[in-house]
Amino acid sequence: MAENRPTEDGDDRLRRVGENEALYRLVNEQIETLSAGVATSAREFGVICECGTLSCTSQIMIRPEVYEQTRALSDHFIVLRGHQFDDIERVVEDHETFFVIEKTPEEAKRIAQVTDPRE
Repeated sequence: MAENRPTEDGDDRLRRVGENEALYRLVNEQIETLSAGVATSAREFGVICECGTLSCTSQIMIRPEVYEQTRALSDHFIVLRGHQFDDIERVVEDHETFFVIEKTPEEAKRIAQVTDPRE
C-alpha cells in the first residue's frame, strides 16, 4: 500500500499510525451505538476504515457480530483491503472487501490498548 505509507520513521510513525487508528475506532464506536437498531434490521452497518492514514474516510459495510468480535480485542482494527501496513500489522481475518488486522510490535499493541474506549 505504497500510496498510504507514512513517510516518517521509527517511534513517531508507529505512534502516529496508532493514534490515527484509535481515532477511527472511537468514531466507529459512536457510529455503532447510534446505528444499533438499524444494524439489527439491516444485518450490516457502515463504519469508517480504521487504517493509519488520517485522510482515509472510506466506508466499510460490516455485520454487527464481526464488528463486536473485532472490538473484543484492543489490538484489532477493521481496514479496507490494501490499507494495512504490513510492517506493523498482520491480517487475521479476510472478509473479501476488508481485513481485520492485528498490531504486531509491542509498542503498537500498547497504544491500541491504552486508547481502547472499551478498556
